[in-house]
Amino acid sequence: MPAKANKQVRFAYKNIFHSPPQTPTPALSFSTSTVPSSSGPITPPSATPLGLPGPSPYSYVPSYAPVKQPTYPVPSRRSVHIRLHPYLEPNAVSWDIVDHPSTMSRHHHPVSSRALCEAATSHPLASMKITCSYLPWTIKVHASNGSYITLEDVFDAIYRSLRTNISQSEFNSLPSESDQRRATRAYEQRYRRMRSSRHYEEEKRGGMKRVDFLMGRSRFLGISAGRRPDEWQLTVT
Repeated sequence: MPAKANKQVRFAYKNIFHSPPQTPTPALSFSTSTVPSSSGPITPPSATPLGLPGPSPYSYVPSYAPVKQPTYPVPSRRSVHIRLHPYLEPNAVSWDIVDHPSTMSRHHHPVSSRALCEAATSHPLASMKITCSYLPWTIKVHASNGSYITLEDVFDAIYRSLRTNISQSEFNSLPSESDQRRATRAYEQRYRRMRSSRHYEEEKRGGMKRVDFLMGRSRFLGISAGRRPDEWQLTVT
C-alpha cells in the first residue's frame, strides 16, 4: 500500500489568517472570570515568616491554507521540520500573561477570533508540551477540536495552567527565602492592580498561583523549539 505523503500547511505571513470554523468546542470564552483553582487557595499570613501567599478594525486576510483533519500519525520534530505560527514568534503579539488572552493585541489591534482558530504549527499536532525556565511545571496543550492545536489552544493552555494554585510544598521548593519574597510580591502586585474593590478582594482571596513563580516576568515573548523533539519553550520577560 503506497505511503501517504506528509501534509503541510503553508505560511503566507500576512496579518491574519483563517481556518474553517469548527464544531462547538470548549474554546476561550474571553470573559474576565478567573479559572477555578485545583486546590484551596493559599494566602500569606498576617505575620512573617514566609508562608504561601495565598471586532478587529482592519480587514481579515487568510494566511494559512485550511487544515483538514489528519488521518495519519501525528508528526514529531524528529521526522519533519515543524514551524510555529507567526503569532507565536518573538514579539509577534503583546500580552501580559497575568491577564486573560482576550487582552492580547497585535500592532495595537485586538487579535481576531478567526486568527485564533488557525493551526498553531505548520504540520498538525494533537498535543504539545511547553516548558519555561522559570517554572517547575510543564504546560500541556491539547487540540480542543480533536484534530490539531490552534493558537487559541496554546494561549488558553498557558493562561489556565498559570492560574493554577500552588501548594505549600511547591512554595517551599523555591530555592531561597529571597525567591519566596519575590514570588509573594508578585502575588501582591497581581491583586493590587485590580481597579475595582470586588475584583481586588476576589484576586487576593484566590491565593498564590503558578504565574507568581515568574516573579514579575509576565510579558509573553513567544514560543520556540525546546531541547527535546516534542517540547517547546515559553519565553517571558
